[in-house]
Amino acid sequence: MQDAGCRGQDAILCLLPFASCLLLLAFCSLLPANCFLPGTVRPTVKIGLVAPFEGRYRYVGYDVVYAVRLALREANAAGGVGAYSVELVAYDDGADPAMAAEQARKLAADPEVVAAIGHFREETTGAALSAYAEADIPLVAPAVLDRAFTWGEAEVYRLGPVGDALAHALLYHVKRERVVALVSDGGPLGAALVEAAPQQRMRVSAVVSPDTADWLGEVLSSGADVVICDASPVTAGEVAAALRDAGWAGVFLGGPELAATDFVAVAGKAAEGAVFVTPWPLPAYILGSADFVAAYQEVSGGAPPGPLALPAYEATWVLLEALERDIAAHGAPTREGVAAALPPTEREGLLGHITFDTGRNWGDAPLYWYRIGTEGTAQRTIE
Repeated sequence: MQDAGCRGQDAILCLLPFASCLLLLAFCSLLPANCFLPGTVRPTVKIGLVAPFEGRYRYVGYDVVYAVRLALREANAAGGVGAYSVELVAYDDGADPAMAAEQARKLAADPEVVAAIGHFREETTGAALSAYAEADIPLVAPAVLDRAFTWGEAEVYRLGPVGDALAHALLYHVKRERVVALVSDGGPLGAALVEAAPQQRMRVSAVVSPDTADWLGEVLSSGADVVICDASPVTAGEVAAALRDAGWAGVFLGGPELAATDFVAVAGKAAEGAVFVTPWPLPAYILGSADFVAAYQEVSGGAPPGPLALPAYEATWVLLEALERDIAAHGAPTREGVAAALPPTEREGLLGHITFDTGRNWGDAPLYWYRIGTEGTAQRTIE
């Protein structure tokens, strides 16, 4: 009867005579590290993904999870990473900060999870950072702008620049003779715009929150012919619609939030002509992305990739490349090893040449401009 402690490769040895075991062990020592005997299974390592799969931002979760699954499918089909198969552990944070922190702690409790990707919202990413820091889990945060995220104890790597880069680009886009108003719900892009305006010798005539009772009156009375909106896609859509309904005919600008389908769905015709800038391009406008789109749709059951699919896909590959170097250097993956391997990681992918600066940001990420057309679709433009 086989001993209960014999499992996997050990089970094979338990069933063989002692001399045969010695011969088998000697043979195994001559094999490459990523070579396995017939019938054996590669060891596994896990990466985590936390995103909103339910609630208001559920479209974000489903946009990114198929991209992450695609990257892992490609890596595992090619033989794994450093002789390991990579598994995904995905949790829903519902775009709720308290739930985000709880799900990060769940990842931390699994010793096989060596790194994570998430959380795709500013508020949920910030809420989870202490859990990652306590567990020494490196986090790749593909789509957040708050500069403070990469300053703390958590090992956070941003797949793009901080909000300052987008703020300067938006203000540069605005001619100095224009009167600018900012509608912001307190996000990092709005804060960066307020800070950047004096540096570019521009004055923001009104800074209002969409939650205030008379924000619309304040914007209209300011004489602004340009409104920059830093708010969630739904709120931004409501702001654009209210401005157009009031007869305002100026230029409506924003950041990556305007790429979400919720913005157009809420704003309706008011979205037409809106311009936004983002470091995370839409897949349809990236050279060489046709194969990615086709492969993504195979995984997603036909759903096309949205605005966060590419950064999620490339974030996964950045982690995989760091993981491979960690295994090559130490023989087995660890959280500390992946964290040490991330800073020098360089990835040549669909988004270009990804590297991290000393602030753990991809500060050289290119920016992309889009204009919402008459059909509600974002069209690439050069601004």
